[in-house]
Amino acid sequence: MCKRKYITGIIIVFIFGIYKILVLSLLMSGIPIMREHYDIANLIANVIDIITIIILLLIFKTKVSKGGMKGCAKGICVYGLPITAFSVFYSVQAIYWIFNGHAGLYGHKLVEKLVVNLLLYLTVGIEEELIFRGVVLDCIFRKNKTIVLGCLYSGLLFGLAHLENLIWGEDMNPVTIWSTIIFGCIIGFVWSVIYLRTKSLWSVILLHFAWDFSEYCNYMMAIERYRYSGSYNFLVRQIPIIIIMLIVAIVILHRNNSNKLLELYEENNL
Repeated sequence: MCKRKYITGIIIVFIFGIYKILVLSLLMSGIPIMREHYDIANLIANVIDIITIIILLLIFKTKVSKGGMKGCAKGICVYGLPITAFSVFYSVQAIYWIFNGHAGLYGHKLVEKLVVNLLLYLTVGIEEELIFRGVVLDCIFRKNKTIVLGCLYSGLLFGLAHLENLIWGEDMNPVTIWSTIIFGCIIGFVWSVIYLRTKSLWSVILLHFAWDFSEYCNYMMAIERYRYSGSYNFLVRQIPIIIIMLIVAIVILHRNNSNKLLELYEENNL
């Protein structure tokens, strides 16, 4: 693969990261009330990021695989079924537990907090998949036709992008931060494979959202469980699913040769 394409991908992700930080910082400093509503500020910043990405995609005529309802359903209910089932189960379990007399610190703002963060993590899924699957993969495949390398590279950049947690993750311990980076590399590779197989960006956006939102719901529950009944480690529960999804991605690559996947990708771009 041309070294220039590797470097271009890194530059895109770096600029995207800096831009995200600048947008959020300007919101927080320019609108003082946002300092008291960090989740809402983050949500607004994400919407601005998404609009910016879409405008740039239109300006540079970058093609993003549109897929369709069938591809989206297949990605969520077939290839991504372990993630879907896991995320739905643990999200519902956490929300039920919290509402069942354990609102604690959240009090009357519990519903508001859940709704805001549901929208927040949906926008996270949209912006990150547009960048890492939409832009980075397209950049790679313009010159390189090796599917495995492309997916690995996209996954690696996705994982390394979570290095930002070293700056912003003050409430995260080192094990959680580095686990997030490693998991990010693996799951980013998985998202890339599913995206290429289903031709649907929405399939990976929704899988990404479900995974992140389940993490958030269980983070809320973990805080309350420390107060009520001791520790709760959601990270340990994620490991088997990560392994299963890695196996699914490898099987997809094994059963579908690179040429077939590349043809599916190229034929279904906008």
